[in-house]
Amino acid sequence: MKHRRWLLLAVLLIAMLALSGCGVPRQGVDVVETAPQGLWQAAVVWPLAKSLIWLDSALQNMDVPYHWGFAIIAFTLIIKLITLPLTLMQVRGMQAQKELQPRLQEIQKKYGKDREALSKAQMELYQEAGVNPLSGCLPLVIQMPILFGLYSALVALGPSLENSSFFWIPDLGFPQYTKGLSWLGEYFQSGQYGLLAAYLILPVLLVVSQFAMQKWMTPTPATGDQGGMTQQISLMMTAMFGFFTLQVPAGLTLYWVTSNGIQMLQQWLMMSNSGSATPDTPKEAKSKTVDGSVVKAGDSGVNPKVNSTNTDSKSTNRPKKRRRSKKR
Repeated sequence: MKHRRWLLLAVLLIAMLALSGCGVPRQGVDVVETAPQGLWQAAVVWPLAKSLIWLDSALQNMDVPYHWGFAIIAFTLIIKLITLPLTLMQVRGMQAQKELQPRLQEIQKKYGKDREALSKAQMELYQEAGVNPLSGCLPLVIQMPILFGLYSALVALGPSLENSSFFWIPDLGFPQYTKGLSWLGEYFQSGQYGLLAAYLILPVLLVVSQFAMQKWMTPTPATGDQGGMTQQISLMMTAMFGFFTLQVPAGLTLYWVTSNGIQMLQQWLMMSNSGSATPDTPKEAKSKTVDGSVVKAGDSGVNPKVNSTNTDSKSTNRPKKRRRSKKR
């Protein structure tokens, strides 16, 4: 079930990459005054571009330095506030999956390599517990159109982003999508190691934050082939994200890194309020015993009612010792 979910996300990512490549004409479009043509451009690219332009103008009027970079960060905060209900749903879904891990491992041991029976038993368990295994994917799926629409918007805003620095980043509109990876070789051969390092910091931060977020927030995979497959696909997607950011404007990578940081902060705050420091240690993880009773994490897993009944029956059936009368 888990490896199917990751494969679904990989296919979705590839599809969105293809759409983003078709989202903006090769020469770019002037979205400052003119709405681009086409459903994708008009429905996604145009609103995102105009939102960024409005935020940048507001910050520029307030004499905020690095106004374009802070406009992207403010845009990220707004998106995170809008998708907060989905984030809450994701956290609850992950907590529920954490609590089901002992029973999922028992199912895997029971059915072994019978994948059809294993998948059926897992789905029955999810339905019984009222857990949607795809709930953790929903925020990512919702943000994918925003992510690649923002990419198209930043490409369209290329002239406005030229020479818009942000701390150590010389140009938020660089690298341009037409350059691909050629700029790496050009900077290296010309000895511009400072510029090369300046543009590589954000992609490195993205890979680190993406790996840390997936490692921390994803439920611990089951052992065996399924767990290994999940980890491999997770690493592959992280590497693919890093490779992708080497070919897109730095402003998009700034959005992505900021989004990951806010996501982990939200996760930490939610888990702290629920009394758990990390997603791996739920406050009161519950599981069902063989007889269907619910026990909390750390208990012996034995139904206390059954145990007390057995204890009472044993005490009832225990033969009473006769007291010997003392002879005077």
